[in-house]
Amino acid sequence: MEQGAAKLAKILAFALLLGIAVTAFNPAYRQAFLAIARGQPEESPIWKSNLEYYPDIALPGQPTPASDAPASADDLETP
Repeated sequence: MEQGAAKLAKILAFALLLGIAVTAFNPAYRQAFLAIARGQPEESPIWKSNLEYYPDIALPGQPTPASDAPASADDLETP
């Protein structure tokens, strides 16, 4: 059992070091980390690039673009 726990700890430590390395060397991830650290995740380049792919997902307190649109064709006003 101790061997399993030690192996798991090594795997987690390696994953942590790999995550730090990727964040340090990848400019988009580094900017995303800094935006989150400043408390402005909406300024993250990764968040901005995902907006067009996931329009229904928004940060707390922000309206979603899909919620601004009518729910169905029946909701549209006709002249």
